[in-house]
Amino acid sequence: MKFFTSVTFLHLLVLTSLFSQSKDIIDWKTDLEYLKTELPIMHSNLFFQVSQAEYNAAIENLKKQAGVISNEAMYIKIQQLIVRLGDSHTSTGFISKLPEKYLPIVLYVFDEGIFIVGVKDIDESIMGDKLISINGHPLNTIIDSLKTLYVAENESRHKKNIAGIITNYSVLKYFGFVKEEKVRLQLENYYGISEEMVVKPVEIDEITAEDMEFIKFSGRKNKRPKTKEIFGHKYLPKDSLYFVIYNRCTGRENEQMNAIIDSMEINMNDPCTVASIKKEKTKVKKDVKPLPYFRLFRDSVFQTIQVQPIKKLVFDLSQNGGGNTSQGSLMIERLAQMVDTTKTKVYVIVGRRTFSAGLIHAMELKRLLNATILGEPSGGKPNFYGGSDTRYLPNSCLRINFARSHRKTTLDEYESNANTLMPDVIFPVTFQSTTSGTDPIFNWILQQK
Repeated sequence: MKFFTSVTFLHLLVLTSLFSQSKDIIDWKTDLEYLKTELPIMHSNLFFQVSQAEYNAAIENLKKQAGVISNEAMYIKIQQLIVRLGDSHTSTGFISKLPEKYLPIVLYVFDEGIFIVGVKDIDESIMGDKLISINGHPLNTIIDSLKTLYVAENESRHKKNIAGIITNYSVLKYFGFVKEEKVRLQLENYYGISEEMVVKPVEIDEITAEDMEFIKFSGRKNKRPKTKEIFGHKYLPKDSLYFVIYNRCTGRENEQMNAIIDSMEINMNDPCTVASIKKEKTKVKKDVKPLPYFRLFRDSVFQTIQVQPIKKLVFDLSQNGGGNTSQGSLMIERLAQMVDTTKTKVYVIVGRRTFSAGLIHAMELKRLLNATILGEPSGGKPNFYGGSDTRYLPNSCLRINFARSHRKTTLDEYESNANTLMPDVIFPVTFQSTTSGTDPIFNWILQQK
């Protein structure tokens, strides 16, 4: 398949009929020119995968489609263009510009396929069913189209992204997989018997966690410590095991600093920035708790290591999608001075959500504390473009995220060229083990002497 393909007039007519023209008139040519001239300046190395000539030609091709296709189609096409550049930290906020309609199901990608793990106001008996096709379109065909909407540098990153976007009704409509409000799901149940269910999309703002029903998993005998907070820790005296959970690289200190920086950098004369701030404020609920302080968490970890006998130190980074590295890196450097790795075994759990700063910390723990990496291959890769920043296209106010720097986490040539952090011990996430309540990673750690 060629990198950029021209769109025929007939195809444009088909797109227009499938995706009705938006009412708002947007000066797309100005926005596209901004994308053409400014993004290469802002990004640290935009053309590491494609040439500037190819990029410019694609922009000019999109300009010809301005006013012919709908605004929604243009949002998607710009995202597809950005995706082809190959940088997972560079993308657009196109999803927020589309009608917020989703199929009333929650999906998760297991090793055996994509399964329904949650539903809203539909027959709960389909929970645990494997998704086979939508409106008769095979799942692989749908996935091939949806993969053009995000950068998947590896299979784990694809697994993380596809489960959410495949339920987006607007995206499915754009690619022609749905046309009417009634959508037929072809499924396969636990016994391999084919089933079918017709569902209707729902508005995302109508859905809360309380509205959803999720599949019930068997109770685990050995429960891995978990938390819904951004970080936490638990000492298990029976096994002299200390479990540290780091779900997101942030904290109240970081949040406060970002607020100060934002207040200094925000251009209140920029209507897109002002509109974005107002939109975010309307989403904030009064009962949202402030983030916990990272320093309190860090000091608690240091104190526990100093006073408790620890044979196994576990860092769970499987949910860590990134953030600010500074606080975590300093903590890990201090731990390397405190922990005697000849007496204490260090393990790091990674997975499909381990990305960006989360992956940097996994590499630091491996290098400085000789950690054994466990879990799924990571969603991020050892060397990447990061340090994200944001701008808005001047007329459509489409958010553009871009990378400002190149991050290199290893000098090892093999690891440096890898598209993922491959665990020392791999644990695929299977539907069978998850529903049966077993935790292969935690059980393995407990068995180590």
